[in-house]
Amino acid sequence: MKNSIEKINPLIVNTELSTRLMIAEHLKNYKGPVLFTRIKDYPGWRVIGNVHTSRDVFADTLRIPPGELLKALAEAMNRPVEYTVVEHASFLRNELDQPDVIEHLPLMMYYPEKERYYASATIFLARDPDTGRQNASFHRMMYLEKNRFAVRLVARDLFDFYKRNQQKGKDTEVIVICGVDPAIALAAATSYPNLNELELASAFLKGGLECIKINGIDVPVDSEVVMIGKILRDEVAEEGPFVDVTGTWDTIRKEPVFEVDKIYYQDNPIWQVILPGWTEHRLLMGITQEPRILNIVRNAVPSVQDVFLTPGGAGWLHAVVSIRQRHEGEGKNAGIAALAAHPSLKRVVVVDDDIDVRDQESVEWALATRLKPDEGITFVKGARTSSLDSSNAGTGVGTKWIVDATIPLNRDRRDFEKVM
Repeated sequence: MKNSIEKINPLIVNTELSTRLMIAEHLKNYKGPVLFTRIKDYPGWRVIGNVHTSRDVFADTLRIPPGELLKALAEAMNRPVEYTVVEHASFLRNELDQPDVIEHLPLMMYYPEKERYYASATIFLARDPDTGRQNASFHRMMYLEKNRFAVRLVARDLFDFYKRNQQKGKDTEVIVICGVDPAIALAAATSYPNLNELELASAFLKGGLECIKINGIDVPVDSEVVMIGKILRDEVAEEGPFVDVTGTWDTIRKEPVFEVDKIYYQDNPIWQVILPGWTEHRLLMGITQEPRILNIVRNAVPSVQDVFLTPGGAGWLHAVVSIRQRHEGEGKNAGIAALAAHPSLKRVVVVDDDIDVRDQESVEWALATRLKPDEGITFVKGARTSSLDSSNAGTGVGTKWIVDATIPLNRDRRDFEKVM
């Protein structure tokens, strides 16, 4: 990760701060990257947060103008690139066996409720037990004791690996990394079928990713911290409370236990954190869904132009899609396809290509001047919804809606365009 520090140009904080609430409070007060150089009780460690609070960070990583980010992400997802496997990694110089983790790693307390310590920027690496395909995905970890964490496993690839291993009576062998290049973080935040996310990261880095093989799993050599261990097949623990991407409290659940066997770390290590429920959390979760939505909507409406998950929708629940309409009904088709592409979506607004999907005022203007509510709004009742949508009272079922604010093709477009 150290190679990317100069590029993101963080604010340097040299005051000694505790991992107990103090670092989290500082992160809330800054919009950009912050590097803390003196961590109470953890001499020699530094902590970095707010790394990915702007789309510009990812555009810089891909070496493209910010306006081309969505297109570049969509193309990379369809054209992953193999990475190089090497024989050495500098993190192997420092090793801890069977560690009491909190004595060595600066785990964070973000909120005072129940005094929980978390690792929030941790990426799990694992292989499909049947096909061998490698997966990389973010999962928060709540510290339990000694070398044990409760891990929030959402119902995606790693959860599927875990369930299949569990059925075979096996633990799930994993490697957890923390402190990575933004390209790896961006790739690990992606959910896309049959993808090795490290190959996506390699595509972002123009083939420049290097990994070392440990226990059959490929690990990026520049990772600051590497934890070797297993998700236990037959043990769960309460996980939470935790503030999720919507800024509300997530449900306390019984989650699998991760047991750490060994930790490796770089010289002068940097521990990376993601402030839960804030800008970085929302951006990492949402930005990688936009190209997925774009790719899938394109199958239904080839003239789709842009996709944006809105800040007001927590970067997760509300989207705006723009199309260059050719046939009546394409606005509704685009909305249906977007809901299918990202099942957590609650609302999709579809607009014409002259509307800037990232400009809330422009989108509201389209709603005010082009939408006939009795014709343009479609409700989809009884749909499976996001677990993060608290309006559904934990049932997981609710109503989604499509708002078609496109210009009717049987009307003169000039009547709907801004003169100035």
